[in-house]
Amino acid sequence: MTDGVAFGRVKVGAWVVVERRADAFNGSQEAPNPLQEKTSITVPLLTFDVKVTDRFGFQAGTTIPDVTRTAVVSRPTGTLNFRENFRGVGDSSLLAWYRLGKVKGWNTMVNFGASIPTGKTETPRFRPELQDGNLVPMSRLQRGSGTADPLLGVNFDRRIRQGTIVSFASVAARLPFYENGTGLRTGTSSEVNVGLAREAFTHNIVAIGRLGWLHRHQDVFQGTPVLVGGDWLYFTPGATIQIVKGVNIQTDVKIPIYRRLANMQLDSRAVFQVGVSREF
Repeated sequence: MTDGVAFGRVKVGAWVVVERRADAFNGSQEAPNPLQEKTSITVPLLTFDVKVTDRFGFQAGTTIPDVTRTAVVSRPTGTLNFRENFRGVGDSSLLAWYRLGKVKGWNTMVNFGASIPTGKTETPRFRPELQDGNLVPMSRLQRGSGTADPLLGVNFDRRIRQGTIVSFASVAARLPFYENGTGLRTGTSSEVNVGLAREAFTHNIVAIGRLGWLHRHQDVFQGTPVLVGGDWLYFTPGATIQIVKGVNIQTDVKIPIYRRLANMQLDSRAVFQVGVSREF
């Protein structure tokens, strides 16, 4: 790209991420789920991107999670259908991005910013609400972290095969460094992705394939590791479809091809995402 000024360029997006955690894993192996526990996660995400120049801009985003946890407990007095739910505004993010000069055909963009603790937090509790053997060690679900955490990322892309294919790679990290007011510290997370994108059938459709590695430390509450952490290797096929100029629909599915959890936990077979963006 050139260094020309493009004031007023704005892109807004609305996305939905859907995940259903119904299978138990101990490390990399499947494990029993005696209480038939399930965690259903639906997270709408709103984004707002302002392109100040061709090289520099800002992006803001906020989440609105809806999470439901269920279980079935058989007791001598009868069956208990356990259920807890939360929904509402979660944490937000504010990032600045800067596009560096092209080096040997590669475009490089760096982004940096912070997560904003707009989501509600509550003091974790460890009183067993089900019975021994439940797979969720912290019973109270959280909408937000309660901390402002640094966010860092680098993205690379390059056209190959006479410009018909775009190869890309990215590295991103969230780096919490202090506890919130209830004594909970969010685990550090990092993600690396590589992939290819190519037009399919028509220039309005771009097929995307991505391989990604995600590492996440467990959250820590007053020195005790809680909730899920570990390593995942994902294969993510997807596509972007241009409906009209400036309006795109994107969809993909993250499929874990390997996982190694830090403790026995529920996990999902796939994570689905669909969204629409409009550039003005």
